[in-house]
Amino acid sequence: MHPKPNDTHSQSVGFPLRGERFLCTQNEGGELTHFFSGNLHAVDFRCPEGTPVLAVGDGEVIEVCDENTLTGIAVSNLFKWNSIVLKLDARSTPETPLRNASAECATTTEADVSTYDVRGGDLFVEYVHIRAKSAKVKVGDRVQRGQVICESGSVGFSPEPHLHFTAFRSGDDTADTVRVLFEACDTGATYLPRAGSYYTDSVGKCA
Repeated sequence: MHPKPNDTHSQSVGFPLRGERFLCTQNEGGELTHFFSGNLHAVDFRCPEGTPVLAVGDGEVIEVCDENTLTGIAVSNLFKWNSIVLKLDARSTPETPLRNASAECATTTEADVSTYDVRGGDLFVEYVHIRAKSAKVKVGDRVQRGQVICESGSVGFSPEPHLHFTAFRSGDDTADTVRVLFEACDTGATYLPRAGSYYTDSVGKCA
């Protein structure tokens, strides 16, 4: 079990994919392939292999792995994924208010938001299942929000091409996930993706 299921980082992020629209196939608490406690706050977006993957904020590249090629739902693939980890810079401007961008798109109500345990501090984000040999950055590089850092894929324990996105308060391998909210570019409000809804990088809400 996750020790702090309502742990929410005060720093919201941009959308991690570039394209017309992407289906959220698993939201927070997903059970299809997120059956490990370390996946509580993870979000999955279905996307064709080769979709540009974006930095969700300014920061530094902490880890890059794009050597693996195995794919499919098999025990042997459980820990054979490709991923990129970024440590995001702390914002120098006030954080985006924790309010829903759209009742149709959000997984939560305003009442739910009020129960979140919101704190700042370090923020690490991880992109999983990326395409082999697609990394456009290396460890130590600086990135800017919206910069293409790799391409999406289906490497590792993956039932279909998709991007698995999650956030942490530290870069330790055993770190617990933290809830991170996405920013709607058109309104500046924040939201949690909901499984079954479509999202875009241009407006950050249901297409």
